[in-house]
Amino acid sequence: MVMNEAQRIERFESAYNRIDHGLGDLLREQADKRKHAFASKVRIAASRYRRIARHSDFLLEIGELRNAVVHNRTGDDLFLAVPSESTVVELERIEQEILAPENVEKRFLRKVIVLQPTHSLAEAFDLIRGDGYSRYPVFEDGRFIGMVTSNGFTRWIAGQMKGSRIEIDASKVQIADILALDHRRDRVTFIARSALVDDVEALFARNKSLEVVLITEHGREDQTPIGMICPGDLAMR
Repeated sequence: MVMNEAQRIERFESAYNRIDHGLGDLLREQADKRKHAFASKVRIAASRYRRIARHSDFLLEIGELRNAVVHNRTGDDLFLAVPSESTVVELERIEQEILAPENVEKRFLRKVIVLQPTHSLAEAFDLIRGDGYSRYPVFEDGRFIGMVTSNGFTRWIAGQMKGSRIEIDASKVQIADILALDHRRDRVTFIARSALVDDVEALFARNKSLEVVLITEHGREDQTPIGMICPGDLAMR
């Protein structure tokens, strides 16, 4: 339904006010008790939350437009500045993104194949055949000890070449042998299923060597993974 001018202004001001109050709540959560103008709230919140930083330029322009809408009236129903319908719709969309942020369980929970160091190479290949992923967490006695990757498998197999031949009894090779070459223990971190996607983006931004974020019920390394996130997964937002 096409909005008329009065509807656009009403929805614009309502969304603006909700965002203004929501940003204030975020700052209070961070123990910032001072009162800030809208533009100041946007800049401070953008420095702390990536989901807000993505839209900071738009929100700053919205602040200027709101001032023009509120203060530049020629009469009760006459405005010199009126937001377009697309601007109103975009503002409402951004409002949902920044005030009701997405958590990881909505999009990233999936079956994660977990290997054990005593699994043979043959058993591991049976588990991961057709899986399509390239990283697999390894757990021993219920606790995370490392991550093996397709690169690790390839490097280990290449090391067994004799001339142009490869002779391997995959039933006698253990994942522990692969893990010795490709443990990647320090390139993995854990988060709870309640964590925000914004939090994961911040983890990858702070640690450029981070390759995998594993999701468990409470973010502990002694819990079974229920999801996995790699940097490329976030790029598909």
